[in-house]
Amino acid sequence: MPYFLSLAVLAAVVFGFYRYATAAGRRRTAALAAGFPAAWRGLLAGHVAFYRVLGAAEKSRFEQRVQLFLADARITGVQTEVDELTRLLVAAAAVIPTFGFPEWAYAHLGEVLVVPDAWVLGPDSAQEMQPLQGTLLGSVQRFQNQHYMRLSKASLLQGFADPEDRQNVGIHEFAHLLDEADGVIDGVPQVELPPHLLGPWAATVHREMEALRAGESDIRPYAGTNEAEFFAVVTEYFFEKPDQLQAHHPELYALLTELFNQSPGARRDPSEFGPRSPCPCGSGKPYEDCHQATT
Repeated sequence: MPYFLSLAVLAAVVFGFYRYATAAGRRRTAALAAGFPAAWRGLLAGHVAFYRVLGAAEKSRFEQRVQLFLADARITGVQTEVDELTRLLVAAAAVIPTFGFPEWAYAHLGEVLVVPDAWVLGPDSAQEMQPLQGTLLGSVQRFQNQHYMRLSKASLLQGFADPEDRQNVGIHEFAHLLDEADGVIDGVPQVELPPHLLGPWAATVHREMEALRAGESDIRPYAGTNEAEFFAVVTEYFFEKPDQLQAHHPELYALLTELFNQSPGARRDPSEFGPRSPCPCGSGKPYEDCHQATT
């Protein structure tokens, strides 16, 4: 092969590799440069309670995180349409548990498959961290070094439609991926939990699961399946009914605030307060002169 032709081939290979290696970064940059569509903002405000109670700066950060997730993720409908609302709810479910970690990305999420409704898992189906048989609303399955998530569209929509039922299949399944960041889905999210809290976490989980199995807990019974499901279920509880979790399980709530680096119980929907009501942040100022000004 002539020398100059060899150089041209090498240059083409290098350029092709460069384009491949920088594709994700270019997608992310383009997504943020496009701005956040007003229609998306309306859908989030109408369907995602977590988003509604954020201040202006946090809303903007949440929107950017949604854009970046959608730039990275493949979301595919299986016998159902994946419309804008469905895509946004998948993204919101991914962002909510990681909102306290500004640089978080689900590095090994291969694809999110959205199916119409619940499905029956047969005895020969290999689903990670799920019972061998039963009806499922969501699942995480590993293939090589990637994870594939399956979500019931009906359950995803219902989870956000009722933000206080302590159930959200999207948040539940993304909690499993957060748990898996240390390499295994075992209910001990070591990447997020400071080392000095690993002991208290294990002791608290053991005590709470014992109470649950004895019928002395308001945590959803499915949490008693194993430690991984316990973590995913209480993550739903933490973000949907933080005040109730804090009242009934104060030690567990305190550990989860450390783990997620956020305290959803401190946030309040502005519609709950009049303009001259004392601000719930404890500043002593009227609400309109404090937090209301930033929402």
